[in-house]
Amino acid sequence: MVNISKLKSIALLIIPAILLPLVFSYDVVRAAVEFDNASITILRELFIIGSFTLIGLFIEKRQKMSQRNAPREIGRVLFAVVLSLLVLAITSFIRPPHFLGVESLRIHQSALVLLASTFIALVLGALSLYLLVIIHGLVLFKRRKTTWRYYFAYLILLFAACAADFTFVLPEGNIFASIFFLLTIVLIIVNSFKQNWIVFLSKREKKYSIVYSVLLFITLVLLDIYLARKSGGSENLIAYSKPLYTFVQLNVIFGTIYFGVTFISTLFHLPTAEVFERKQSEIISLHNLSRLVTQVFDFNDLLNTVTQMTSEVCGARCVWLELFSVNDSTGEMSVEVVAKRNITQKEIDLIATDDGAQLHRYLMDSHKALLIEDIWLDRRTKHLKKKGFARGSLLTVPLLSHEKLIGVLHATKDFQDAFDQDDIDVMTTFADHVSIAIENSRLISKSIERERLHQEIMVAQRMQKRLLPQSLPNLSSTEFAAVSESSLEVGGDYYDIIALPDERFGIVIGDVSGKGVSAAFYMAEVKGIVMSLSKICATPRELLSRANDALMETLEKNMFISAIYGVLDIQNATLTLARAGHCPVIYVSYNSVELIRSTGIGLGLTNRAQFEKATEERTIKLQSGDICIFYTDGITESRNVEMEEYGYERLMQIVSKCTNCSANEMKEQILHSIRTFIGQGTYNDDVTLIVMKWLGNN
Repeated sequence: MVNISKLKSIALLIIPAILLPLVFSYDVVRAAVEFDNASITILRELFIIGSFTLIGLFIEKRQKMSQRNAPREIGRVLFAVVLSLLVLAITSFIRPPHFLGVESLRIHQSALVLLASTFIALVLGALSLYLLVIIHGLVLFKRRKTTWRYYFAYLILLFAACAADFTFVLPEGNIFASIFFLLTIVLIIVNSFKQNWIVFLSKREKKYSIVYSVLLFITLVLLDIYLARKSGGSENLIAYSKPLYTFVQLNVIFGTIYFGVTFISTLFHLPTAEVFERKQSEIISLHNLSRLVTQVFDFNDLLNTVTQMTSEVCGARCVWLELFSVNDSTGEMSVEVVAKRNITQKEIDLIATDDGAQLHRYLMDSHKALLIEDIWLDRRTKHLKKKGFARGSLLTVPLLSHEKLIGVLHATKDFQDAFDQDDIDVMTTFADHVSIAIENSRLISKSIERERLHQEIMVAQRMQKRLLPQSLPNLSSTEFAAVSESSLEVGGDYYDIIALPDERFGIVIGDVSGKGVSAAFYMAEVKGIVMSLSKICATPRELLSRANDALMETLEKNMFISAIYGVLDIQNATLTLARAGHCPVIYVSYNSVELIRSTGIGLGLTNRAQFEKATEERTIKLQSGDICIFYTDGITESRNVEMEEYGYERLMQIVSKCTNCSANEMKEQILHSIRTFIGQGTYNDDVTLIVMKWLGNN
């Protein structure tokens, strides 16, 4: 696909390439047959105006596409002017054989002379347009309203002066042409002082601008002389088009005055170049530092960058950065040099002696930058003279985080009174960025650690869920339904249904005191103990007793475990239960609801003798349709937003309404009731529920 922009650029040159040869052909014919036609002459001038307008648009379009650099653009203009002078010098030798003056030029000039005139007009016209485009960009750099008004007024007067030289508009030598010409010169002088772009040049660019502008001024003066003589090539340009001659002459005068003023202004701005470069360096450094604070995760890289930037921007010979840390156990503060530049650790240690410690105390008390103009004379650093430390200035800036001193940024120079207020401001800004970076680094570290712990807890959660039954026994005589939900990522509730010999099944539910990770570990331990003892213990009471013995050796003093263990005997249709301080089992039979409150003490609270004495075992003879519900206190102690407990009474009401439900339906009814009750609240504890419904051996 053809680039439309390129087609437009080509069209801007093709049209003048057609129109200017037509003008040349007309001039040749007019010189040969010696005739003048007013209409054709007007058309000729319109062709010239149109051609150079399109050439000007082409130059402006090309200039917009190139990178803006004032010294480089001035250098290009200089090259174009020098090249144009060489071309004019060569074409000046092409003269008519019998030159009789302006009046007879049209009659006696040959086709070669006409071609030379056309070529001179093209060269000078294009040069003046290029000069106007460059000056346009320079004058309107960082412009204000008044700047544009003065420049626009110049353009109006420029075209008015050119229009006044059209003989078919006003007679030749009319006073308006002189008036417009002089007014245009006045506006040229006014616009020549619009030199805002010079301020933003570096020292190196200012030097180039001085050289280029003075050379350009000289070459443009030569071109002014060439045009003012009105002989030779300039006479050919006048004969070719008097308005074009005026346009070229005024633009060349504009260039001469403008770049003359440029030379003088740049010369006066040269002493301020270093100040501007420093400010520019500060801005770039602050931008880079701000970017590093948010993007660099390598904290050491950031600290090294700060010391490097401080050295470059402030011109410091030595820069080092210290961070303070407090030992949590002893409360002692230590100082660590985390980054340094052009200074050894030995030299830093010299400053950090007992006398030098005054610097840290001053910063801790004042939280302000400390400037020492001469380290040999100041009472806080005069000890360095005896220890061979180089004489100079020292600037120390505190690093503050939430009004707390967390570090210090130091910089030294090799001579006295070397730091100024700008240095203090820059280093203070750098120190603020370092403080932010330290806080970001700490937050990132905490976030990473928190994420690591979260991932570990998620792994623990998945592992804990695998400790619970992945499926329940599918029996013709009994329905089972169970659920366990933790209030946190991991919990301390445990349940299991264990297949035993002789068509028996062990049903266990337990609750570790407390919540979270520690409870989860004890829950895993309980599972292992129950799985081991269920194969060798004949009764639930014996299993709980031996489990109590095992847990007494491992549980912490403030921990205990409540549990219920029951054995379902399918052949005899019985359920034998033993309770160790756990919530009572709800027994539903023939539309009656009963809490089985057999006595018992929590596991891990007392010795074996007391435990066995307090633990009661109870056997239930099951009838078809009987339901037994095992649960943890997370159900009865669930609270709503008003901090009201769910309680046993509500649980019993739900159970009594659903005596004919299946085990799974009973489980869902209970969970729905609890969730409806707590509403926007959350579980205060882990919730575990087992529903067993006896269907009968048949």
